[in-house]
This record gives sequence, structure tokens and C-alpha cells, in this order.
Amino acid sequence: MNSLLYPKLFGEAGERFAETVRRLSGGSFVIEVHDRLVLDQDTFGALESGLIDAVWGSAGHHHREDPALTIFTGFPFGPDPASFTAWMQVGGGAEALQAIYARHGLKSLYCGILPAEGGGWFLEPIEGIEDLQGLAMRSFGYGARVLRKLGVVTYELPAHEIRPAFETGLISAAEFSLPSIDADLGIAETAKHLYFPGWQQPVTSLEILMPERSWASLSDHHKTVLEVACGDTLSWTASEAVMRQVDALARFRAMGVKFHHWPDDVLLELRKAWDEVMAEEVAGDPLLAEAWTEYLRFRDGYAGWQSRAYADWAGSARHAGESEPIED
Repeated sequence: MNSLLYPKLFGEAGERFAETVRRLSGGSFVIEVHDRLVLDQDTFGALESGLIDAVWGSAGHHHREDPALTIFTGFPFGPDPASFTAWMQVGGGAEALQAIYARHGLKSLYCGILPAEGGGWFLEPIEGIEDLQGLAMRSFGYGARVLRKLGVVTYELPAHEIRPAFETGLISAAEFSLPSIDADLGIAETAKHLYFPGWQQPVTSLEILMPERSWASLSDHHKTVLEVACGDTLSWTASEAVMRQVDALARFRAMGVKFHHWPDDVLLELRKAWDEVMAEEVAGDPLLAEAWTEYLRFRDGYAGWQSRAYADWAGSARHAGESEPIED
């Protein structure tokens, strides 16, 4: 099987997945991993034509081919990794995603989870909502839709164009990915203000995507191998990715980067704008509306459990002086 791959943590997780498949199958199932053979917007056509057999990535990368897929990558003000995984594995998320992929003849397996992105890099601090008016910013997907409602001018630039866009003055802000991935792009050498939380994408999911006909042609043994390899990769990403963010923040701090919390009034307006965006989306797609309704039902039940089962330990620690404020 030939598979498309994404860089950094995405790619490393894909390579680990492929190696686990080879090992578990005793060498009878080999996935040849290639780096970005096709563009995201051409993925479905490449799978249909047989140019590639499968894609490693995230559902939201295919938002140009089906916008409804965006919520299955991670969405503004959405769940944390544990909640997202519960939704996907036992809360109906995987079934809702498959219903959307089915209209393209595709099959997806949930294989990984990454933690929250940074909330954005800025040349100057954001003091209030007025600072977003006319701001030129690199952004993506639903996050960009939300920002545009607040007057931000968004650019969906590829990774390698972000730092040059800062240097030429095209943009004054950018959100791209996890801090550890942003670190490798050199953004911190130009923009010195990093905001949290990453409201636009609290998680990033990973998947293996293939034509339904390819899945149907696999033996039961090889289907099981793929499912077990996905479970192993999910566990690895859930722990490995978090520790890399700890290291990345230490690097940024040494470079003089200032960490900021989004002003409360700005977060409130962003949340209102997100509600508007989602209302527009579900109004135009019955399958998305059904998936969203089921997610909200899951979210409310899960939140009821969390609020009873876990105290606000992080808040208690801050009150006790055990944690530094986010702004240095």
C-alpha cells in the first residue's frame, strides 16, 4: 500500500503506524510512506484514480473537498484530547465521520491525537477586540472563518511561507500548529508574542484514509492489524506530543518570547463568532447538522461527568501560588 504523509509529528506518527503494521503482520502487509505526493485538495481524486492507496493525515485537511469534515480534526472551542477520543471511539464520532466520508466512497480509521495548537503569534500584543480589526494573519479552516467575522484579514499560507510573510510585512500575525512544529518554522525569531489558549484548534486528530473498496478487499487479519496499529499510534501521540510542547515552550522562553492569555473580552467575541459560523454550516449540510447535534449531546453528558469527577486542581494550584502566570 502506498500512503501520503505529512511532516513532523504528523509524519513521525505515520511512519510509526506503517512500521507497526509491518511488524504485526509479519511483513505480509507493507505500507510505503511518501511525503506529500499530492496536495490536500487533490486527495480524493488521487485515491479514486489509484495514484495513492491511502492517506495519512487529518480529516480537516480535506475541507476544500467537503467542508463538513472540518469538525473531525478539531474545531474552535472544542473538546480536549481525552474528550475528543471518547467522542470518536464510543460517542458516535467515528460513525458520524464515516457517514460523511461514505458520500465520497472513502473509509477512515481514527489513529492519533495531538494536543492544542498555540493561539497565534503576533508582532504586537492584542489588548482588545479593536486590535483585530484589519489585522493581516495567517489562519486556516474554521478558525479563519471566525477571525474574519471580527475583521481579521486571513491568509491560508503553507508552512514554508509564514516566516517570509512576516519579514515582508504581508502578515502581522499567524497561527499554524503546535508550538513544537511552529518552533521548526523559525516564527519565534520574528514574532515575539505567543497567545494561549489555542481556541481555534484544541486538538488535531490523525487518521488513515482509503477507498471503501480497498478496505473491503482486505483480509480480516489485515483489517485487525490496521486497527491495532491505530490504537498503538493513538497512545504514542497522546503522550509524546504533549512532552514536545513542554520542550518547545522552554525554547521560546529562552528566545525572549512573551506568553500571553487571550483577553477575556476577545475570547468571548471569538466564541460568539464561532457560534455564528457553526450555525451557518449546519444550515447547509444535513449530515453535518446530524453529526453536530450528536456531538452536543455527547458533550453535555461528558461535561456532567467531568464536573463531578474532577476538581479544578489547576485553578487551586494558581490560587496557592504553585503556578506562574501565563504572561511573562
